[in-house]
Amino acid sequence: MNAALAYFDDLPPAPPLLDRAAVEQARLVRLARDHLASHETTVDYDGLARGRNSTVLAARQWVKRQRAKGQLFVVDHGVGTLVPSFQLDEVFDVDQRVAAVVEQLLAAGSSGWAIWQWFTAFNPWIEARPIDVIGTPDLDRAVAGLLAI
Repeated sequence: MNAALAYFDDLPPAPPLLDRAAVEQARLVRLARDHLASHETTVDYDGLARGRNSTVLAARQWVKRQRAKGQLFVVDHGVGTLVPSFQLDEVFDVDQRVAAVVEQLLAAGSSGWAIWQWFTAFNPWIEARPIDVIGTPDLDRAVAGLLAI
């Protein structure tokens, strides 16, 4: 056994193998998430509580129930949780037109960040961003195109 170990003593130390591609991928993902969070409207639990005229605890419970139903997604960013505002109507209830789509995308295995990106990115099936066609048949076509892949 010692003879085998002695064989390796003659080899110079190898430099570590760094996964530069994974590091760059993580950097790009974080950059895209920071862009979404800084350019699209959101509310945190405090803002949601104010908009719903409730306590923060009640707002958290409400979000938990909506997420359990698959009708709402949130994202963790920085030190807090954000609710992308396009999912809410004028009184901060779930917009059912959006909830139906969110439910389908969550069921297909999409994460909150992926859903948010999809809603805000240009979509070739409808020649628009899905967020801009909420309440129209174009939104259904965009979802159908995505889920058909």
